[in-house]
Amino acid sequence: MNILHIAPHLGGGVGKAHAALAEAARAFARPDGADVGRHHFALLEPPRDAQFVERVRAAGCAVTLAPEARELARLAARADIVQVEWWNHPRLYALLASNTLPAMRLALWVHISGLAPPLIPSRLVELADKVLFTSPCSLKAQTLAAAIAARPEAFGVVNSGFGCDAPPRPRQAALKVRIGSLGTLDFIKMHPSFFDMVDAVTDAIQVSLWGTLDPVGEVAARAAAMRHPERIRFEGYASDPRAILGALDLFLYPLNPHHYGTGENALVEAMSMGAVPLVWDNPAERAIVSHGRNGFVVGSIEAGAALIDWACSEPQRLLRMGVTGARDIARTHTPEVSVAAFAEHHRDLMRVPPRRRDFAARLGTDARAWFLSSVRTDAAEACVPSPRFFRDTAAKGTAGHFRDCFPGDPSLDGLPLL
Repeated sequence: MNILHIAPHLGGGVGKAHAALAEAARAFARPDGADVGRHHFALLEPPRDAQFVERVRAAGCAVTLAPEARELARLAARADIVQVEWWNHPRLYALLASNTLPAMRLALWVHISGLAPPLIPSRLVELADKVLFTSPCSLKAQTLAAAIAARPEAFGVVNSGFGCDAPPRPRQAALKVRIGSLGTLDFIKMHPSFFDMVDAVTDAIQVSLWGTLDPVGEVAARAAAMRHPERIRFEGYASDPRAILGALDLFLYPLNPHHYGTGENALVEAMSMGAVPLVWDNPAERAIVSHGRNGFVVGSIEAGAALIDWACSEPQRLLRMGVTGARDIARTHTPEVSVAAFAEHHRDLMRVPPRRRDFAARLGTDARAWFLSSVRTDAAEACVPSPRFFRDTAAKGTAGHFRDCFPGDPSLDGLPLL
C-alpha cells in the first residue's frame, strides 16, 4: 500500500508527529499482518527547519520538496491513497483548487480543531473519503455537524500528540511543589488571564515559563504589571523539554478558549513525565485531561488559583495523580497506537475506488474565497469574529499569510486588515 502525504511542510507539531509515526511504523508488526504502508511526503514549501524531514527520511520514507504540478500529479496517480495533511495553509488551498490532482482515494488528517477559526471547510470535508481528526473534540464542530451526520463512517480520530518515548523517572513528593509551563508565550495560545490566576494564589509560589518571549510584547507587559511579578520567571528557550517537564510537579496550561490546537504536544508530554496539568475548560484539553483523576480542568480564575493552593498543600496526592496521568498517556497517546489506527483506516479506504474531485467548485478559485472559508461558515454568511486572522502579518493562516503566498493577488484587495 503506497500512501502519498501532501503537506505544506513538516514543521512544528505536524512534523514532530510524522517523524514519530515513521519511526514507530518501521518497527511495527501486527499479528494479523496489517499493512502500515510505504509513505512518501510531498511538501509544498522547502523546510525552514529540516530536523523532522531528516527523521522521516531516516525512517525510510521518501520526501519530495516543492514538486511542480505535473510531478505532484504523477506521484498522486501512483499512490494507493493520498492523505492531505490539512490546516488552513494558503498553498494547500491553491493546490487543491487547481484541479490538477488525478483520480484518487482521499484522506484528510486534520491538524486544527475547527471549533473556532480557522474553520474546517465543510465543502472540503464532503469531498474526502476519510476525514481523520487529531482530537475527538472536532467531532462536535457545529459547522461539520451535517456532514458527519450524513456519513458517520467516514470520520475518525487519530492522535497526533504523543508522550515522551521512555517512562518517567521514579518521583518523590516535593517539599515545595515545582510549577511551570512550556509552550507559546503569546495570548493567541495562552489564556489572557494567566497572570491574574498566578496573582490570585494565596501561597507564595514560583512559576517558571519556558518559551520564546517578546520582551516588549503583551505577555511581558502583563507579567510586569502583576501584583506579585516576582512569582514569574521567564526561562527562555527550552533546549531539553524532557528534562524540564520531568522536573515539574504541576504543569500550568490554561489556554485561550479560542485556540485552534488539538494534539497539544506539550500537555501530553508533561503528563507522560508525571507532571500534573492544570488546564482551562476547553474541548481539546478536556479530551486529554480527566478532572480529579490525572489533572485539573478549571473554568474560572478563582477555581484555578484555589487548585494551585490545594496542589501546593497536597504533594503526596499530587504525586499519585501524576502517576495516573503517565499511565493514561502510555495507554492512549503513543505513536504505536496511532500507527495501528491509521492501518485500519487505510485498509478501509482501499475498499473504495479512486475518483476525481472538483475542488475549485467547492473551495473557490481565488485567494479571497480560500481565506474567507476559514473564518466564516458559508460564503453567504458573515465572518465569525476572529480579528487575529485579519492581521497584515505572515502569521499562520492570517490574511497577511495569504498575501505573502500570493503577492499582488487582486482578490485579496479590500480585506479589512489590522
